[in-house]
Amino acid sequence: MAETASVCPNCGAPVKGMAMSSVAPSNAAQHVSGAWYLVPLFFGILGGIIAWAVNKDKDAKRARNLLIFGLLWTFVPLIIVGIVFFYTVPTLAPRP
Repeated sequence: MAETASVCPNCGAPVKGMAMSSVAPSNAAQHVSGAWYLVPLFFGILGGIIAWAVNKDKDAKRARNLLIFGLLWTFVPLIIVGIVFFYTVPTLAPRP
């Protein structure tokens, strides 16, 4: 290898004549733990907002999914309870 040769930090292939920066690409997503799903699981929409705010710069897609999970985990059970309540409450018969 020549003196001007360097190695690509992503794949390790030799790269000649290019100046390589030692900084990782800014658009690379960092690892976000799956344990973050516990926050919206326990705190609903508020937990989804907190998990999104903490992780939005690390992994935007995972942060969006955490927010959506918090929304769904809040509203879907409320809708189900409302439907069950609506169909199980006895109707009052009109008085004569």
